[in-house]
Amino acid sequence: MAWTTPRTWTTGEMVTAALMNTHVRDNLNVVLPGGMTFILDGGGAAITEGSKLWVEMPFGACLQTATALGSEASTAEFGIVKNTFSNWGSAASSLYGSSPLKLASAKTAQITTLTTWSVSLATGDWIGVCATQAASGITWAAVALRFTRT
Repeated sequence: MAWTTPRTWTTGEMVTAALMNTHVRDNLNVVLPGGMTFILDGGGAAITEGSKLWVEMPFGACLQTATALGSEASTAEFGIVKNTFSNWGSAASSLYGSSPLKLASAKTAQITTLTTWSVSLATGDWIGVCATQAASGITWAAVALRFTRT
């Protein structure tokens, strides 16, 4: 998404949702993108499978990228899921489809094309991140999600 030079409004001009979205919402997404980072810390030991952290979405958003950083070059896989307040206690829905976020004998990984992911996040959704397999040699990992507001 690129910056659009803001419109110069004139007296009596009809303001539409499309104009406001282009000149206000979309420009705010350029200068104030959203994001959250989850830190999985094994406390000096390897990260274990199933360790999960949750954060509530404060606004609706569309997921754009997922990035992982590990303490060491190794292999690890991270599950990213969502749930709602009213559905809490039931199984969470996977966001990553058939393309989970993986470190493959590396310290870093990033997915910028989320074609198999569920990218729509609603206000109040709970986003969770977990290690879906034990991460040999990795004592901490950061998983960052970037999104645009909707």
